[in-house]
Amino acid sequence: MELSPGLTIIQGSNGQGKSNLLEAAFLLSVAKSPRAGVDRELIRWDLLQTGGHAQVGGFARQADNTIHAQIDFEVAAQGDLQAAPNLVRKSLRVNGVVTPAADFVGTINVIAFAAEDISLVVGAPGERRRYLDILISQTDPAYLRTLQRYGRVVTQRNHLLRQVRERRASDEELEFWDQRLAAEGAAIVDRRRRAVERLLIYAVPAHQELAGVGQPLGVEYLPKLDDQNRAIQPLPVRELADRLLKAMRSMRSRELGQGVSVVGPHRDELVITLGGQPAGTFASRGQARTIALALRIAEASFVEQATGRKPVLALDDVLSELDEDRRNRVLETSRRYDQTLLTTTDEEFVGEPFRRAASHLSISSGVVKRSNG
Repeated sequence: MELSPGLTIIQGSNGQGKSNLLEAAFLLSVAKSPRAGVDRELIRWDLLQTGGHAQVGGFARQADNTIHAQIDFEVAAQGDLQAAPNLVRKSLRVNGVVTPAADFVGTINVIAFAAEDISLVVGAPGERRRYLDILISQTDPAYLRTLQRYGRVVTQRNHLLRQVRERRASDEELEFWDQRLAAEGAAIVDRRRRAVERLLIYAVPAHQELAGVGQPLGVEYLPKLDDQNRAIQPLPVRELADRLLKAMRSMRSRELGQGVSVVGPHRDELVITLGGQPAGTFASRGQARTIALALRIAEASFVEQATGRKPVLALDDVLSELDEDRRNRVLETSRRYDQTLLTTTDEEFVGEPFRRAASHLSISSGVVKRSNG
């Protein structure tokens, strides 16, 4: 289907496919779903059982440049999903050429906000780390490659820690993996710190614009370079690596006891405060939702500044839990972007001036149609 510039309102009842449509758009940006934990959760049940092929594809145009992004899923017949849960192979293409994930991510930029994004504020630290990683990866392919290498190092090192604990390997074998974790981890910490500094420049005014006069937003990056998360001053990457190495050696007994790596960027925290207090503890649901939306708008500004391209905004049912004033502020903010996809169960949530200027789609049982709004 052809999606128009400006605001497109996608209206439909619950369970008809609105979120699925925005999920597909987001897949073309970061090659991962904002909701599904593994790729097989994206595939229709009947296709999982019988096997076959599924595809998400889209064209993005800006000025004279056109990008065709495509994701193919080859599904082996699984029958018993419990016995064979992972037989889904994914391949990525840009303009028809098979492309690694690090070069695919960010080819098209989509910033997605959904109701579940409140977990950025009230959820576990992993939610905020994922937010940071997607933010940076859309603008820096080298960061995603480092992140992939780091994930493999942590997996191998954890496996070796358990072997040492069970006396099936020696302490000396950890030295290589300590060095690798320190090197890759330091690069991640440095890049995250710089990204949060830049993000804060956009997040504070975005929150003020959405919330109006009230308690100020704070965002602070606390890496895990020793036995606790703490803020750091800018340091050379080599010094960060030395600190990680020192921490791993000093905490060896704890790591062996737990069988996992207890320091490094996989344990980092992004602390969000409102009026100086932890937002996850003290913010109301409405305040938490406003903070999450401000972080997404800040993400869009971050991506635009880094790439020179305005991202597509994909806003999934963001208006239903906001009052009229905040709805209008969100819609006014969306006007800064070339294209915004907004889902809703009821178009009355969209102010009349915005409805009049928008394109309108309806969706029912996964079928999308043009409508008059």
